[in-house]
Amino acid sequence: MKQRQVHYWILSITFSLASVAASFFVFPKAFYRCGEALTDLWQSIVYYFLFVIGAGEQPLPSVTQYSNVLGLWFWLPETWEEFQAFVDTYCTLLFNAENWNYFMYLFGLWVERISQGLLLALPVLLILYVVAVRIYKMPNNDYDRDTKPLQVFKLVSRRVYEPIKRFVLGFVAFLRERGWLWKLWVGLWAINMNLVSIIVGFFAFYFYFAVSCDMGNLFLQIFKLIVDMQFLFIYIPLVGWLAICYLGLDLFRKRVGGKRLRHMEARNCGFINELPIVTMACGSMGKKKTTLITDMTLSQEVMFRQKAQEIIRDCDMKFPFFPWICFELELRCCMEYGIVYNLATVRAWVQKKRQRFEKHHNADWQLYGYDCDKHSVTFRDSLQEYDLFAVLETYALAYFVYVVESSLIVSNFAIRTDHMQIDEGNFPLWYADFFPKRLTEGRFSKILDFDVLRLGKHLVEDNPKIGSFEFGVLAISEIGKERGNNLELKEMKKGTLEANQKNDLFNSWLKMCRHSATIDHFPFIKVFTDEQRPESWGADARDLCDILQIVSSGEQELALPFYTIEEMVSEWTFEKFIGLYYELRHLRGDNTLLMHLLKTVTAFLWRRNLRLHNQFGYSILHIEKERGIMDGRAEKKKYYLMNRKIYARRFSTDCFSDYFGELAKQSKVGLQDYIAYAGEKATVAELKEQNSYFINSLYQ
Repeated sequence: MKQRQVHYWILSITFSLASVAASFFVFPKAFYRCGEALTDLWQSIVYYFLFVIGAGEQPLPSVTQYSNVLGLWFWLPETWEEFQAFVDTYCTLLFNAENWNYFMYLFGLWVERISQGLLLALPVLLILYVVAVRIYKMPNNDYDRDTKPLQVFKLVSRRVYEPIKRFVLGFVAFLRERGWLWKLWVGLWAINMNLVSIIVGFFAFYFYFAVSCDMGNLFLQIFKLIVDMQFLFIYIPLVGWLAICYLGLDLFRKRVGGKRLRHMEARNCGFINELPIVTMACGSMGKKKTTLITDMTLSQEVMFRQKAQEIIRDCDMKFPFFPWICFELELRCCMEYGIVYNLATVRAWVQKKRQRFEKHHNADWQLYGYDCDKHSVTFRDSLQEYDLFAVLETYALAYFVYVVESSLIVSNFAIRTDHMQIDEGNFPLWYADFFPKRLTEGRFSKILDFDVLRLGKHLVEDNPKIGSFEFGVLAISEIGKERGNNLELKEMKKGTLEANQKNDLFNSWLKMCRHSATIDHFPFIKVFTDEQRPESWGADARDLCDILQIVSSGEQELALPFYTIEEMVSEWTFEKFIGLYYELRHLRGDNTLLMHLLKTVTAFLWRRNLRLHNQFGYSILHIEKERGIMDGRAEKKKYYLMNRKIYARRFSTDCFSDYFGELAKQSKVGLQDYIAYAGEKATVAELKEQNSYFINSLYQ
């Protein structure tokens, strides 16, 4: 065992013994009160069940009485009438002129003392400011050299702060690995702080009130609650309460922010469900076209798996006593051995099971012992009659889509998904939350080979992938550059031997793609494309889709409530610091203590603000949706882009940049090597250096 582990165990044992000692010598009443609360709970439960079975009049349980352990607080009213008198007296004193004058007198003394302190400190602060300005205004070129004060500070930090920090972080990790230890401490201190008594007392009164409806006893319970909370008020200092309140507020607002983001995602999914199979996003450069289709692609993949699970559920209910787990295990085994690898082979596999059953009628072999005589092998839904194997085929197809452990996205640019399959060997579940606490590595989309979408001629005649694409989400960026429009294809011939946009029958596949992807009348296929102008894609294909014209992209907003003041402090601190920082960077090359401290604080606030905006930030795309025939009838829509979902290393907006990068590597010149103009007006030689069609035509 490592030496640090020994220290952690010693600290844990010491804290445990100290907690137990505190329970006996400091908080003994809390333990007695806990026992009293358990007694109250037992009597209330007995009172409840005796009332339910009609055992007649029973004595009231002890929960209706004051605590014998903690007693009464002399300054608290014991009855409702005393409480009313107490409130009247308090209000009379609160608005009393003499009391108000005394309050103003104390307030004046407080203001006077603060003013005196500020006046005394002002000259000292002014002198320090003048000295600091004179020192820091002295320029130097001591590159990355620490000043003497900073060296001392770093030495103290290395010897004191950093070892303590490493020890504390290591101890936290030690406790996380041994959850039983910190849970034991939490339970012990919950008893010490009387929290267990409060919880048990609530349930004790609940069982009593459920059958008695004793409204008159509510004031006594409030009184007992205040008395029970005395440990919290006595032993937790004001700083502790401030920390607890802030942490509680932070937890509350993060939960509210997460719910808001998930509500926006649900609205996005509703919008995507309204779209046809093919959708085209359009807009000028920088309008987030690719971002939009990537976001919709991610949501659609999740919805496909959810729909597959819904079909699985419906099939299960049609034959509720069929051993589905055995059917799933055999199907997954066939998937592992490569017998089943697409929807067509799934259908063939189920058909083979049907043929074997019809030949041998052995339910143990093909139906896993399903009792066909006891349970029906047909199902009627008032529309049609299904036999068992038809439902098995639908179940197997949906299960294949649901369970296949790879991305359902096929694209011509990389898209990262972070959905995880959780499998305990039975029915797997998918963890598909776009707003997790911690990001995962995930998996990337499949490379789109356009040959799989061509029903006619192919670029690679013997391409083994031909005909393999059946279902999934297609994301095609810059579709117009791939397919061209009517004008660009005017000179292209359909009867050539080589594959081109006129003879590859891509548009025919687009019109019929749902046929291979339909399971239980639902098409498991969607195509999302983007282009700057709708006309960049030929009308024959464009007429099939809806066009989403991005009108504008809204400013960044924050779904996190009650963050305004902290954001203002963070931004104000950053703006004040950054000007000073670069001014001193301009003058000095060394590292100073003041700048080190200021940068540490500012960087902490800035990074925290950045993380919260990345986690809870969003923007709204204002979209006009119209049909592909472009009849001018546009609907105004909103689409929410959540930072945590779409910008968490999902894709690269410069997906074709490597092409230009390769060209730049092959070149021997850069921007600095370009010839500059000699004056404010270009000469003839400078004009010819432009290699412009227009200029060349003038001189020709």
